[in-house]
Amino acid sequence: MERTVALQSAPSSSRERFNLFYSRHRHTMEAWIILTPILIYYVIFYVAPVIANLFVSFIDWNGLQEAKWVGLANFEAFIRTPLYIQVLVNTLFFAITILLVSALLGFLVAMALNEKVKGLGIYRTMWYVPTLTSAAVTAQVANVFIAPGTGVISGIMKSLGQPELIWQINTDFARVFIIVFAIWRGVGSSMLLFLAGLQGISTEVIDAAKVDGASGWRLIRHIILPLLRPMTVFVLVTGLINGFQIFEPILLITNGQPGNTTNVMMTQIYKDAFQNQDFGMAATQATIMLLILLWASFLNLRLMGQSSTDEA
Repeated sequence: MERTVALQSAPSSSRERFNLFYSRHRHTMEAWIILTPILIYYVIFYVAPVIANLFVSFIDWNGLQEAKWVGLANFEAFIRTPLYIQVLVNTLFFAITILLVSALLGFLVAMALNEKVKGLGIYRTMWYVPTLTSAAVTAQVANVFIAPGTGVISGIMKSLGQPELIWQINTDFARVFIIVFAIWRGVGSSMLLFLAGLQGISTEVIDAAKVDGASGWRLIRHIILPLLRPMTVFVLVTGLINGFQIFEPILLITNGQPGNTTNVMMTQIYKDAFQNQDFGMAATQATIMLLILLWASFLNLRLMGQSSTDEA
């Protein structure tokens, strides 16, 4: 009798079985239907290129002739070639310097803009507009300032009775100008992120800290910075990634000169791929950059996690 009832209650057709399955897993199926186009896009334009780049880093290929498998020879050539070591050091120098100065300046500007002042929206816009402008356009404008003979900076130096400043032969000036230019374009993003984090802090917490006697640096050190830790991690990680990807300013302003002192990995990748037709070395540098950024991001997240655990 029980067996007969069980048979009668079981779905008798494929449509009923589908309806039963759908009712049990409706939310999961709807989630996959929504996510599938996004996942396909991500795989095609993000995962697949990374895998393809990793494969190309193990071959010798100029884009026209038949590719030749060389294994780790490209990585060994990268380590043994002074040019690539210099490019890696330059990249680290620019990325870390730009990151630290941009993060610090962005935090200070965010603290100032978080106060109630007149024209606050105008000041925020002024700081963020350089981030929205095209890097290629702003780089061309920058060339007007540093052009030898006719540039704005050369004109100022002449009017002060100083010798003309020619960046093509002045290593320090070329580096400083690139750093200042990159900070000017990137500080708006750090400012906006820190400002969002500051506005997310409850005013009750700040007021309670002030009642307890916290003010100035003590308020920032013990209240604001700990509450901004997640945003700080995000700013540092994204800032480091952006610092490694600096490309347009160097390509259009200095082209890596003088003497490759401003040459970085992104510009060298471009030169190897599209000027030297050495796609293997270009892919090798991209792979090394990816590994460095993954390691730095993981280390940063781990250190910040340990810091929060110690304070807790």
